[in-house]
Amino acid sequence: MFLGRMSPDKGLHRAIRIARKAGRRLIAISKMWEPEERAYYEHAVLPLMGADVELLDELTTAARIGILRSATAVLNPITWPEPFGLVMAEALACGTPVLAFPNGAAPEIIDDGKTGYLCADEAAMVSALSDIGSIDRRDCRAVAEQRFDRARMACDHVRLYELVTEQRLNALSRHIR
Repeated sequence: MFLGRMSPDKGLHRAIRIARKAGRRLIAISKMWEPEERAYYEHAVLPLMGADVELLDELTTAARIGILRSATAVLNPITWPEPFGLVMAEALACGTPVLAFPNGAAPEIIDDGKTGYLCADEAAMVSALSDIGSIDRRDCRAVAEQRFDRARMACDHVRLYELVTEQRLNALSRHIR
């Protein structure tokens, strides 16, 4: 499946080509509210649409999670340095492996060969789809629980704020002396 804004940076057109070359059906969930999103859809995505691609509008959280849980994998062919990648974290939390280009935070979220694959290009992503069955979905879920647990993340944020505050106070006190 594909989940993301209707944007060239997010790469639905690439996801369609990848799924098609791998002989897979693609379910895509995308928002298309802005004129730029509509233009991208009409120019780059619509010409690729076929019976093997199902495009869904934004869904409720429960419906999106249901589709994520049942997906073989999430294709995330982003081409920009996305600073986090919530879609990847959501997929892993659902036990779904992720195939992504190694841009932005993808290498920090995906353990190549364990929770998905970091692919150099579309051809590598097509190839990785044939190996997706070797990924243990329980590993995907376990990594998400470890890395993205709310309590752990809150504690890490508090520690970071304390460190930054302490450094600023130390710098300020050195400056005042």
